[in-house]
Amino acid sequence: MGTWLRSHGTTTAAVLIALGLTMVFGYIAIASWLGALYPDRLDPAVSDMFGGFTTRAFTGGTRISPARNASGIIAFTMGSVVLLCAIIVIGLAFLRAWAREAAFLIFGLLGTISLAASLAGLTADPPAPSAWSGILVGVLNLSVVALLLTRSARRAFKVSLY
Repeated sequence: MGTWLRSHGTTTAAVLIALGLTMVFGYIAIASWLGALYPDRLDPAVSDMFGGFTTRAFTGGTRISPARNASGIIAFTMGSVVLLCAIIVIGLAFLRAWAREAAFLIFGLLGTISLAASLAGLTADPPAPSAWSGILVGVLNLSVVALLLTRSARRAFKVSLY
């Protein structure tokens, strides 16, 4: 057991963290999709954030508002991220070298963007209430990259530096 953990522990930890992040992103995508379908579910603060007005264009009996549109855009974007992350997590679980390289790019990019946005939220006046959550998500994304950079992960994926 100890030998297996030394050789595959960091890879397993990276896969589990990446899977957890994918599930969090999936929750955000589903919540945003439901907000786009049922605007009554949206927080009134979201509507205020988009100017506090509602554009009433009746197309087939549906009300279109800026908050509903933004929720739909977020749902589409996060759904795409979930699909991409799920493919990468499956590839990591099967120790595919392409998945390791893709994880460097995607999780590194997501971590950098999340940290940058969260640091901006912390420095705002007043600080954004979700800024610390964003910092945590950014650190977890970058920890996936760091775990996949270890020597044991390189051995697991049969990647040499030469």
